[in-house]
Amino acid sequence: MLAANRLIKSAWVAVELDHERCERILVVEAYIAVSPLEKDYDPVRYQKVVEDVRRVLAENPDLDRASILSMHRDTACTALFRSSPARTPTMASA
Repeated sequence: MLAANRLIKSAWVAVELDHERCERILVVEAYIAVSPLEKDYDPVRYQKVVEDVRRVLAENPDLDRASILSMHRDTACTALFRSSPARTPTMASA
C-alpha cells in the first residue's frame, strides 16, 4: 500500500460472519482524515488511498470489500484500539 508516502498506518483482513454469508474485509487504517466531516480532510490525499485500496481489491479477488478508517496524526491519536487496563495482581494468602 502507500507506505512510501505515509498515508497508511496499517491494514489487515477481517472476517464478518452471519447465518447467511461470510465476507472478508480489507481494513485500512489511514493517517489522514477520510471524510469531509473530519478536520483537515484533503480529497486529493484521500483519493490516493482509495485508488490504492481498489488496486489491492482488484489483485485479491478473495477480498469482498474494504473499510477505510481514519487515524490522522493531527488528532494525537496513537492507536485505534486501546489495550484493556492491566489486571490488578491478586495477593496470595499465606
